[in-house]
Amino acid sequence: MSLDKALKNMKFDVRVTEFNLNHGLGSKEELKKHLDALPDLTAQSEKLILEDEKPEPNQQH
Repeated sequence: MSLDKALKNMKFDVRVTEFNLNHGLGSKEELKKHLDALPDLTAQSEKLILEDEKPEPNQQH
């Protein structure tokens, strides 16, 4: 894969979004449009509880 193609694939990657916005490689409007188009996968997710966190009182295990 070429570097140009790899960079285009990563345009909205959260790790480089701020850099891209600051360097004119994308706009806030483009980012918002991209984020709004992502599917809501909340129902398919599972909460990860770390050992040092106390579970919420009404949380089921």
